[in-house]
Amino acid sequence: MEDTFLLNHPGVKKKILAGGSGPLPHLPIGTKLIFHFQTLLDDFDRTVIDDSRLAGRPAEIFAGKMFKMEVWETLLGSMRIGEVAEFWCDAVHTGLYPIVSKGMRLVAQGKDPLEGQRHMCGMGNMFNYHSTGFPELDELMRTPQPLIFIMELLQGSSARRASVS
Repeated sequence: MEDTFLLNHPGVKKKILAGGSGPLPHLPIGTKLIFHFQTLLDDFDRTVIDDSRLAGRPAEIFAGKMFKMEVWETLLGSMRIGEVAEFWCDAVHTGLYPIVSKGMRLVAQGKDPLEGQRHMCGMGNMFNYHSTGFPELDELMRTPQPLIFIMELLQGSSARRASVS
């Protein structure tokens, strides 16, 4: 079935590849989301840019903690645990992907993603060094474009505090 869903989020389309189980996750601030992802160019070959499985570990983000790829919270929030979905995102939502990818690649290599940077935000360092150190990411910086993310939500759990009566 070739159903594409719009998430009431302009510039984003979703196609469910494999259904998950349970309800849609509730994402209060601090919810830890663990997921695998692939990033592909929206070209004829669907060129793979990144694959968390090849990097050897799933990605993690915390809802509401100002992750650079803000749209990823929206994408993951539309998924059930175990669901695999493909998302097409326009260039407005993918402009910071090269910076996110660089950091994730360095972490996967066991390196500190901030090593060697001056004390400033990631975008400021990009302007100082004019390169991510990865030619394909530098090209995405020069020419922002739509990207396809294939994501599998593995876990979405919020930290619960014990209440004291």
